[in-house]
Amino acid sequence: MPSRCGGSSPPFRTKYKMKKQTLIFLSLLAFFIIVMIINSCRVKTEAIDKLILREKIVKLAISLEGIRYKYGGGDIEGFDCSGFVRYVYSSFGINLPRTAKKQAGLKKRVKFKAAKPGDILIFKIKRRFHTAILIDKYKFIHSPSSSKRIRIEVLNDYWKKHLKKVINLID
Repeated sequence: MPSRCGGSSPPFRTKYKMKKQTLIFLSLLAFFIIVMIINSCRVKTEAIDKLILREKIVKLAISLEGIRYKYGGGDIEGFDCSGFVRYVYSSFGINLPRTAKKQAGLKKRVKFKAAKPGDILIFKIKRRFHTAILIDKYKFIHSPSSSKRIRIEVLNDYWKKHLKKVINLID
């Protein structure tokens, strides 16, 4: 008969240790699975939030269609191109430089193939920069020039020829 102070341990203690280790392992496994699920939901939620932000930017821009052009304008009394883009973005807490030239200097450039609604289009016409907001792959909205109003344009050959940059500040 083994002594109580030494020798081999009773079989129930070995089984208890194995059950405890298995329980700890399963608890940790469940914890990591829950963390992974929460993280995957967060990623999906962030993607949805960005999509909603893009939709809101485009909707606000379109709602301003028809407001007259005003050189240096940056409010609903009248907009120039950069003032229009800046106003729309600032409505969602995204601050932009005031001029088209400075907006053209923003670093978040993407190829047109990767452009999404709400991205900023930078055109260069006669050595001057012009900014607009992409509605979809075929249309954009901008404040064109004096004596005109904010309007939607088709991204035709003329505009494509002058397109210098697409800026994505959302992704």
